[in-house]
Amino acid sequence: MLEINPPTNHTDLKEDRIMAKEVTLTLALPDGTRKYFRGKTRKEAEEKREQAKLKLAQGWNIGSKLTFKEAAEVWLDEYKARKDIHIRTYETTSEIFKRYLIPNLGELKLIDIRPAHIDRMLCNMADLSKSTQSKALTYSNAVFMKAVENDVIPKSPCLNKRPIAKAPEKVRALTPDQCERLLDAVKGTRVYPFVVVLLFCGLRKGEALGLMWKDIDFKNRILSVERSVVHAHSNRDGLLNYDLKTASSRRKIPMSQEVVEVLRKEKAKSESVYVFAMRDGQFLSEASFRSMWRLIEYRTIGGKSTGDFVTPTLDFTVHPHQLRHTCCTRWLANGMTPKEAQYLMGHATSDVTMDVYAEYQAEQQREITAKKISNDELARKLG
Repeated sequence: MLEINPPTNHTDLKEDRIMAKEVTLTLALPDGTRKYFRGKTRKEAEEKREQAKLKLAQGWNIGSKLTFKEAAEVWLDEYKARKDIHIRTYETTSEIFKRYLIPNLGELKLIDIRPAHIDRMLCNMADLSKSTQSKALTYSNAVFMKAVENDVIPKSPCLNKRPIAKAPEKVRALTPDQCERLLDAVKGTRVYPFVVVLLFCGLRKGEALGLMWKDIDFKNRILSVERSVVHAHSNRDGLLNYDLKTASSRRKIPMSQEVVEVLRKEKAKSESVYVFAMRDGQFLSEASFRSMWRLIEYRTIGGKSTGDFVTPTLDFTVHPHQLRHTCCTRWLANGMTPKEAQYLMGHATSDVTMDVYAEYQAEQQREITAKKISNDELARKLG
């Protein structure tokens, strides 16, 4: 016969209640609350309670109902308030949480998250870059470590976890022939001056979008990088950011006379303070930038189609960072030292510049080797 009423003994670990078709046992927690453990049999409920007692001894706050999403919101608020974190960094970090961490971990209680949950998150991100996965691990671990500090969990489930993404493909610089064909294909369109600025001045996409006419010294042929536009998941219209990516991002770049003339013609048509602007005079929103960039995609074989009569002529794809990378490669090929290129590119350290330089040297060596092979006299006699 089933016992309906709970026993009158209220000691911490001995109170139990047997209900129809299941057994419920309770455990008093250090904060005075009680946690319930249910099982189809007394043995099952007791095993659950013993596991909980073991976790208590290990430092787990088994009574906490705090979810990862709630803990992440607290962490992000504190992160945003830090004086050393500028808006672009915060927006990028927040986007990692919104796109990857919250969908995978958000509704789980912190005390329930195990290393297996982190493994599953990484599997769901397997098609993303190693860099993105590393950021996801870094930020999620920061949330867990905050919970450790507050005695919610004894350790982070992210410990010893590594990205599982395949190594990303290296950005390849466009060849001189590809550069000429790209410029010919978009000449006369509104994307042309944007391509020129990235290809010949080495600006980042956001830096180019933040350019104002007052940054262009036509007389001395100097372009000053003073700000950037940040398009984030939470703000598609964009934010004007004066706190650039690194201290070295703020720089002055000499321009050739040809680049000056392209910009001079553009300024004659402009009614905005921005070099690249929408009809209302504001800097380009993300949607406006994409619309402008489609002018290249329309001219790419196999790219986006358009109702207008545009004949695709480009048999290669292009993205903004590739133009910046190409600019650096061309500067090095023209005899610029890595140190000079580092300054003009706005790299915080010489590591990135030297990677580009090493890639350029390797490409040069491949071309030299190929020429030597093609000049083989004996091979010419074949066939």
